[in-house]
Amino acid sequence: MSEWILGLEGLYHRLLSPRVPVIVVALRDDDKPNAMVVAWHTPVSLNPPILALSIAPDRLTHRLIEKRGEFTLNIPSPALLEKVKTVGSVSGKSYDKSTTFNFTKGTIIKTPIIDESMGAIECKLHKILEMGDHSIILGEVVAARAKSFDGIWLSSPLLHLGGTKYVKFGGL
Repeated sequence: MSEWILGLEGLYHRLLSPRVPVIVVALRDDDKPNAMVVAWHTPVSLNPPILALSIAPDRLTHRLIEKRGEFTLNIPSPALLEKVKTVGSVSGKSYDKSTTFNFTKGTIIKTPIIDESMGAIECKLHKILEMGDHSIILGEVVAARAKSFDGIWLSSPLLHLGGTKYVKFGGL
């Protein structure tokens, strides 16, 4: 039997990996879409349908969601790996991410979804909770779609291992 590795408190979140990353899109002041890769997300309620994102308050996307009151979550396919790495490594404060993806109109809200994504969820801001160095952004789901779905989602998603490390899941 192997020994426990102790002292991982600063890396506790890595013990919860891999996770499916999402690309959060929020509109800038000039109505161009900004994109951010987020691995810290989860559903928190079915009725009403609410999901949670964890984003640091100093991030541009945090400010845009707070100002606009809406955002989309886009589930990238493994084919988008290089674009995910690019968007995840630069700030929208210094890089225009609006040309990285093909965007299409959402169903309910003004913020677009990423056309190349495997699935997309449109959210209206429900509440922001301050939690240490991050905020919990709660979004009420107002629309959701997927490229294929049959009651369960048999997808082959991209998985985030932590930092800049990703892996492609081969499926069932």
